[in-house]
Amino acid sequence: MDPDAVLKAAFTGMGKAVAEFSVTLLNYVSDLEPRDREFSEELLMRELRVSRVKAGWLIDRATDLTSRPGVLKAMVEGRVDEGKALMIIDLVRVLSVAHAAVAEEALLAHAEKNSYSTTRQYAVRFIHRLDPKAAERRFTEKRKARMVEKINLDDGMALLRLMMTAHDAAMVYDHVNRIARSLPKDDRTLDQKRSDVARDLLLGHDTPAPQGQTMVYLTMPITSAFGMTNDPAILGGYGPIPAPIARDIAAGGIWKRILTDPMTGMAEEISHVYRPSPKQRELIAARYPTCMAIGCNQPAHRCDLDHCCPYDGTNTTLTNLRPKCRRHHRMKTHSNWKCENQPDGTHTWTTPNGKTEDVHPVPIAEPAPF
Repeated sequence: MDPDAVLKAAFTGMGKAVAEFSVTLLNYVSDLEPRDREFSEELLMRELRVSRVKAGWLIDRATDLTSRPGVLKAMVEGRVDEGKALMIIDLVRVLSVAHAAVAEEALLAHAEKNSYSTTRQYAVRFIHRLDPKAAERRFTEKRKARMVEKINLDDGMALLRLMMTAHDAAMVYDHVNRIARSLPKDDRTLDQKRSDVARDLLLGHDTPAPQGQTMVYLTMPITSAFGMTNDPAILGGYGPIPAPIARDIAAGGIWKRILTDPMTGMAEEISHVYRPSPKQRELIAARYPTCMAIGCNQPAHRCDLDHCCPYDGTNTTLTNLRPKCRRHHRMKTHSNWKCENQPDGTHTWTTPNGKTEDVHPVPIAEPAPF
């Protein structure tokens, strides 16, 4: 039997088990007397030997999954896993009943053939187009959940988690990263330096000045920037954000024009040099905002620009260059993985056992409807 098929069957079996457990759990809770349902977590603590927090999470998950029978059915059939199912349910929550039904069908169809991160990017853009106001409502709702949380870990360590807007997080990270990268070489890794810099900043200790201006990269159609449409913008390293939020971020920013093909919404070709110019790098990052490996979300400005076909003196072009993080650049160069660029910008990967997977670019603007 095909080892890949065996692995996939075992993985999809987990989703089916979660779906069946969720139905069983809600039936169990529903069968309790009304006055006992308030304390159902305590029953689960005893029966399943879990904490009260875990018991509450199991009930919440079961409630979410069973609230959308179509998603639950897709899990049982092995078409989507638990992560994709919960993501779809969460994203359609702010839509009307009619819009949620349309979105659910489209997102399930997409999720069957794509990774979690690719599906989420598609889902956010789909919902933005379907109901732009829903994206704003969702942002407003989620923004209320911003917080700082300390999570105790083993061996004298703890995790400090900050929840904030994607734009704020991008600015904070870039600020910390610039300081960390400017520090002299020592026995610390870059991650360790970032942690130390963040600690010093939060405690009010002196730190070196950040090297250069703190920046985020925001790509949006000119029609959206001027308020003529509400097409979402792309926040570098994150993904789509609502147009009104993007316009607030962009106010007073430095703008650079990128011409797009009206038929596809993709950035146009430029330059023919061996080493990509700064302008060319910006254009490639606008067209391919993340590493073009399957499921990788490393921002393009932190990636290498890889010649998919070896350099021949003329092919340092948009059609041949793709951003790849250092790990996936090495994978393409030093392993049995292979990649190929398609005319429409799609990046096709071939696994060591000969199977193919496409990674699609995200258009800056919506293609013209003709």
